[in-house]
Amino acid sequence: MSDGTIDLVCWDFGDTLVHERFMRICPAGVPEWEDVYDEIAAEPQFEKAWMMGDANLTDLIPRLAERLPMTNAAIARHLRMVWQQIEWYPDAREWIHRLNGRVAQAIVTVNPFEFSGIATACGLDPVVEVIVTSAEIRSMSKVDMTEHARRLLGMSPGVSTSILIDNRADNCAEFVAAGGAAIHFTPGTFSADAEAQLSTLT
Repeated sequence: MSDGTIDLVCWDFGDTLVHERFMRICPAGVPEWEDVYDEIAAEPQFEKAWMMGDANLTDLIPRLAERLPMTNAAIARHLRMVWQQIEWYPDAREWIHRLNGRVAQAIVTVNPFEFSGIATACGLDPVVEVIVTSAEIRSMSKVDMTEHARRLLGMSPGVSTSILIDNRADNCAEFVAAGGAAIHFTPGTFSADAEAQLSTLT
């Protein structure tokens, strides 16, 4: 269990900081984009490969082009554009900026290597010290990602002085079981208890 001295705040990304469906924004005149994208992304083998770093945009783009009236170049351009159309949850965005400079912050996210480009496009670079993806460490565990973030930052091992903010209850439970603190984020709202926890860091 956390001893109450927090030196690292770890944020999940999709459906915690931002609405997760930005990759499903349809290009003009291509209403079938969302369904095609969802079908490919939901394929068990592709989904695991994507999240573990065994697949990337060079694998995804041709798959989309096979089924959509778009060239590979047009698909690549569209994907870069939607990274700049990400919709933040206002309260989460407020807190990540309020904590900037007060305590170290990291993004720990189940995402492919391309996430670094997404992070830059949506303005995360100035407010977090480090970004760790599942593809980078080949693990979808938020405990593993946090421990990796702590190593990168030269912090003590373990997660007892870290707090995870995540929309998935199972990730929060795993984190607490490993000795850390966690806030189970309901998209769009912070509970009074969560507000009180974060206020101690400002």
